[in-house]
Amino acid sequence: MINAVGAAQSILLLGGTSEIGLAITAEFLKKGPAKVILASLPNDPLRETSAEKMKAAGASEVVTLDFDATDFDSHPEVVEKAFADGDVDICIVAFGMLGDAEELWQNQRKAVLAANINYTGAMSMGVLVGQKFKAQGHGQFIA
Repeated sequence: MINAVGAAQSILLLGGTSEIGLAITAEFLKKGPAKVILASLPNDPLRETSAEKMKAAGASEVVTLDFDATDFDSHPEVVEKAFADGDVDICIVAFGMLGDAEELWQNQRKAVLAANINYTGAMSMGVLVGQKFKAQGHGQFIA
């Protein structure tokens, strides 16, 4: 739960290697230490560096989780793991696929992939994390 001075105790970053997501998380860590849960692709080469950045920014603990926005069947397990050790106060949604809009209008496979990552993946995780927030009685999304 966010404490009396406004510091989160636990932050879930979906898109655990996102520069923007890491910067937002680092801002929260300026208020005080918190557990940081970095959810990212298991083969992301920036995973370890991102964990080190969060430790340097003041994270009390850093946990990494495997997360693939397009593997919808795995989303419930990812959320269960994120909440396994207690409440999560903040969920930062910072994953997505950038692309050239012109190309996406002309490349069906890339357009579908972008929609699955940017919309369906975010919706899937949002519903699941939202249910956890409702059950624990608090929680904030940043997207």
